[in-house]
Amino acid sequence: MVAKTISTTRALVADGIAVGRLLDEVPDAEEIRTELDKPYFTRRWQQSMSRSFWITSDGTTAVCLTLSGLDLDETVALWVCFDAHRRRAGFELSAHTLGEIIESEIGLIVGIEN
Repeated sequence: MVAKTISTTRALVADGIAVGRLLDEVPDAEEIRTELDKPYFTRRWQQSMSRSFWITSDGTTAVCLTLSGLDLDETVALWVCFDAHRRRAGFELSAHTLGEIIESEIGLIVGIEN
């Protein structure tokens, strides 16, 4: 059984080296990099490693949550239900909130790594 985990990476948008590390393995990284200086959210899927990347920025700090161990069908189901959660007032994406959504919506438990 493949471990299901979420890891978090943060970087100040003004720190190009840190942003480079944050986006190092993310598909379409250069396209994403140009958007991080404003409020931004995107997701990317990496088929070869069965990982999804959840990138958000408030214009100052960028955060990348890397979700490993879910297959494509589980990831798509999560992406669909996640949007309803994201629209809720006061919602803030974090490894903890993403883990809770995964558990409540698709019934899987994920570990949180730092």
